[in-house]
Amino acid sequence: MSEQVWYLYQNGQQVGPFDTEQVTQLFVNKMISQDGYIFKVGWKDWRPLEEGFEELGLEKPDHLEHDAEATEKRRNNSPRGSVNGRVVVHNNGQLTIGQGVNISASGIFVETSDQLFSVGEQLKLSVRCDGLKKPFNAEADVIRFSSDPRWPVGYGLRFVDIPEQIRKNIQELVEELNKAG
Repeated sequence: MSEQVWYLYQNGQQVGPFDTEQVTQLFVNKMISQDGYIFKVGWKDWRPLEEGFEELGLEKPDHLEHDAEATEKRRNNSPRGSVNGRVVVHNNGQLTIGQGVNISASGIFVETSDQLFSVGEQLKLSVRCDGLKKPFNAEADVIRFSSDPRWPVGYGLRFVDIPEQIRKNIQELVEELNKAG
């Protein structure tokens, strides 16, 4: 199987990274919630689990085969929202300015071709994006760097220190964006 990098979102939290074989085993062993979401490095947004079956080499269960409307509804309620904004990212030594591509209450993907930081490194962010009333500062861990030019190039960052009110504002924005479809 491929060396793809996958993340899962279920029960209100993101887990991963996993390779394709690990995700397949989790599914086969019924350790992934049927209402969970999946994200593959290279995708712009999270998707309902069933939208990843083909790429994972899994057969879609019969009960999901005929429910395209429910799948579309779940896709529209995915845990991230696409945003437009500017994000300053630094580690007190190196700095880059990127575009926010998608955001959730738990993290943000920042589009930039500057590969300055390492996975696991903690960074400081200053985020200004459409839909939020004011900019905010946060600290985040680098969880991945996507360099495949077929997809948005940049950093997947997980918030580790963010004001609770900002987290709530982001969640409201994500819900609003997903309802607008």
